[in-house]
Amino acid sequence: MAKPIRFLHISDSHWASDAIAPGIDPKSRFDQLCAWIAAIRDPIDFIIHTGDWVHRGQLDDDLGHSTDQAWDRLQKLRLPILTAVGNHDHRKVLSQRLIDSLPAGWNIRLLDCDEGRLAYWFAVGNEFFLVLDARASQQIDPRGELCAKQLAAVTRLLADPDRHWTVFLHYPPIELDCEWIDRTMLIENGHQLHEILVPCSHRIRGVFFGHVHRPVCCLKDSILYASSGSPTMHFPNMPSNTQAIVQSDPIALANYICIRDGVTLVKTQWTMLSHSPSDQDPKL
Repeated sequence: MAKPIRFLHISDSHWASDAIAPGIDPKSRFDQLCAWIAAIRDPIDFIIHTGDWVHRGQLDDDLGHSTDQAWDRLQKLRLPILTAVGNHDHRKVLSQRLIDSLPAGWNIRLLDCDEGRLAYWFAVGNEFFLVLDARASQQIDPRGELCAKQLAAVTRLLADPDRHWTVFLHYPPIELDCEWIDRTMLIENGHQLHEILVPCSHRIRGVFFGHVHRPVCCLKDSILYASSGSPTMHFPNMPSNTQAIVQSDPIALANYICIRDGVTLVKTQWTMLSHSPSDQDPKL
């Protein structure tokens, strides 16, 4: 019996030094999420953040300071940190922090990609993990697109019949039965990724993503797709919802995921948040 692999999936922290909307102080909320993680006494092999670490990292004048501060806060937990790139992230700084902070004995293998994207794979025990980067350009933001090189690399990696894979990325690759999400938030060529995964569905542990700010699970062609909710703000996701209305519910969300004996178990966890003074004084 192989040793279980247990990891924490978080996403969309949107760290910023100021409140970003009424009732939303992302720095305070991220601090509270980290304090909650620190109190977990159950095993955690690593933390994977599926993007949008920060709120304004994609802007040309962002020098990466907010990314550094968010990473430093999470790194205090002394757990291995892996990451995908979100549409708000400073890709260059995030990539460097990932490479510089991996503990001894941890290795990532970068994929050949276009535009300096951060895509890679790594192994923990007998399990294999693949992180993809679908951030293509600001013109199609918040929709993503996987470059042809990544899709070719995925095809090659999945050709080994003895490897089981877990996939991470920021954007959802499949439709989620919500009008505004399906119209504006998906990977443009997500169907191509799905078609590559389907023949190997018995060796895919799950595809985990963020971007939609609420936990969602879907089983499509025997492949599990699941998102993590945000610790900072939430969006509506019912079928008839037509726009992304920011909701400041005082709750931070995360997924505690266990892979063992061919089973993938996703436990959505949450912690209630307290208000900070800056929650009442947004500076947009």
